[in-house]
Amino acid sequence: MFLRSPKPFSRRPTELLIGIGFFVVVAACAITALLVPDTQVEARFAVMGVAACLYAVVAADLWAAAVTGVLAWTLATGFLIHPVGELSVTGGSDGIRLLAIMGISLAGGVYGVYRRRADVGR
Repeated sequence: MFLRSPKPFSRRPTELLIGIGFFVVVAACAITALLVPDTQVEARFAVMGVAACLYAVVAADLWAAAVTGVLAWTLATGFLIHPVGELSVTGGSDGIRLLAIMGISLAGGVYGVYRRRADVGR
């Protein structure tokens, strides 16, 4: 794949980046639950998407970005959108949210990889 080189630019393993991403989205979920009211579902979801995207930019790893996006979606769906704490997929709107958060996470990951390659090339 053109975004992954045989010699990695980072010595950080993907598994470690996924673990750190988990803690990032859990912290973002907790802060969002405390600061954003229950009635503002779109704002709550947007905060989770931005947190996943920013972490993907910093991690600069597409696998970690994808897994972090899925983790952010599950936490947002289970605790922020349906505040009873159950992960229940209710229909097309949850699928659209999954595609949106995966898209923004992967876009952040692609940008992070591009930025890291540009910095190494200097």
